Amino acid sequence: RIVLRREMARQPAGSPVLKALIDDYAYDADQTCAADGSCRLSCPVAIDTGQLIKELRSREHSPKAERRMARSADRYAAIERAARAGLRVGALLGDGPMRALTGAARRAVGEEHLPAWSPALPEPAPARLPATTRDGAAAVYLPSCLNRMMGPPTGSAWLPQTLVDVSRRAGLPLWIPPDAAGNCCALPWSSKGYRDGHERMARRLAASLRRWTDDGALPVVIDAVSCTQAVLNDVPELDGIDVVDAVAWAHDRLLPALEVRARVGSATVHPTCSTRHLGLAGKLEALTRALADEVHVPIVATCCGMAGDRGMLHPELTAAATAPEAAEVTARAFDAHVSANRTCELALEQATGRPYESVIALLERATR
Repeated sequence: RIVLRREMARQPAGSPVLKALIDDYAYDADQTCAADGSCRLSCPVAIDTGQLIKELRSREHSPKAERRMARSADRYAAIERAARAGLRVGALLGDGPMRALTGAARRAVGEEHLPAWSPALPEPAPARLPATTRDGAAAVYLPSCLNRMMGPPTGSAWLPQTLVDVSRRAGLPLWIPPDAAGNCCALPWSSKGYRDGHERMARRLAASLRRWTDDGALPVVIDAVSCTQAVLNDVPELDGIDVVDAVAWAHDRLLPALEVRARVGSATVHPTCSTRHLGLAGKLEALTRALADEVHVPIVATCCGMAGDRGMLHPELTAAATAPEAAEVTARAFDAHVSANRTCELALEQATGRPYESVIALLERATR
């Protein structure tokens, strides 16, 4: 991507090579970039090419599009309700009709604006978050918008309820603020290059976190590791507020206070991009090893290509990204398939045909 940008800059005006590069770059370099920073982990000088792509996406947005996306930050609670309604309709109509409907809509509005329907998409999450209380809470719990919109995989439990239950069992109850809906880590805006919308949502979340935690008196637990990373890296004015990912919360605080009563025989783990960025891949694996006799981390486990909704806008991206890992995982049977991010779990479920769930769900079942 960087080398092609250099070549485009080197070409003279009117160059047919420049025109061809511009035409190809839109899809090959921009639309199919996950922009998750995985390249930074492999680069010997830690260059994050995703930041370049986000900047290019930002330059392409019109002022009208920026205003529209900024307004969406103010109406995010309504967007959450609409997403649950869409998943509910999908569950009722089935895959065939939903593919036809979303396919026609994508042709009308463009593939970059509306996700394709996938059979891996779950039923909607419950409209109401679990009941909790502020009194005696060990931490504030902000369920990610992913888990506020999407229900669990078949055979598993809804993550917000699961995390509340297992934390209470460990003597560390969580409190979910009554106005949690509509708050977001702002990653959906930054990944698409919408600066105004990102800033508006990030500042709102910062104010909410400060109010909920009583200026940092309680830590904040977040249940999707990409959201945790976005809050830690991109949300301003969080000095004095301890933001903890659910993987670290479970490994550091819950597991020592719980008795593992029912280990599974084998489990395969997908470490997400964000677990690697935050240094949590080791804790994810260690937590799983406490719950399973055998733990397998695929040698080829890298970015799943979902990147929020990027893999739904371009399913071919996720299909290509997950193919090597899927081949390794499906070569044998496992009793559990775990990760730490709902959309990543959906990507692996779609690729392997096996249900992936949060490692927190495995912890809850093992310690009943």
